[in-house]
Amino acid sequence: MKKSQKNNKPDGRIQRSERSRQLIIDAMVDLINAGHMIPTAQQVADKAGVAIRTVFRHFSEMEKLYAEIDETMRPWYTELFSQSDRSGTLDERVTHAVESHAAAYTELAGVMRAVQLLMWRSPQVKQNYLEGAQRIRKDMDVWLPELAGVTTEIREAVDAITSFDFWERLTVHQKMSKRASIQLIANLVLSQLQ
Repeated sequence: MKKSQKNNKPDGRIQRSERSRQLIIDAMVDLINAGHMIPTAQQVADKAGVAIRTVFRHFSEMEKLYAEIDETMRPWYTELFSQSDRSGTLDERVTHAVESHAAAYTELAGVMRAVQLLMWRSPQVKQNYLEGAQRIRKDMDVWLPELAGVTTEIREAVDAITSFDFWERLTVHQKMSKRASIQLIANLVLSQLQ
């Protein structure tokens, strides 16, 4: 009887290891959100409050860390893009879609900027980025079923207009307000669909 009770007891080493792993992932995301676009392993270790060897024990290479971060964050950022009312006229649905994407892009801005920097040197980050772009494209198809009947040129234009890159250009580089950027993007999408 005592032996079976002992087997049901959680292993403290496993729990500590899982806790350390999560601290490392959280530290990486926190650093990125704080503006450290490409944190070093030492910065991650310091932020997580673990030894650098712990970072490397859990993630022998950064590609594994990038993969796990994406897996951990995917439910959250997928949910960001699926919020809002998807009913109404074409004008209303376009506005709701653009507002939803704008809110998600605003929330994810730090991570998206880091992804843009890292994807050129990390196959894992590039794969995550391309998969994310496909999910956003499919999400726009749900918002706007009218996209099924447009030319490839128009479909690609809508993707470009509703992308994080375009949002970043308007709100950061051109210093447009969030409201003005949403209105401009919505008008451009509508001009492609009418």
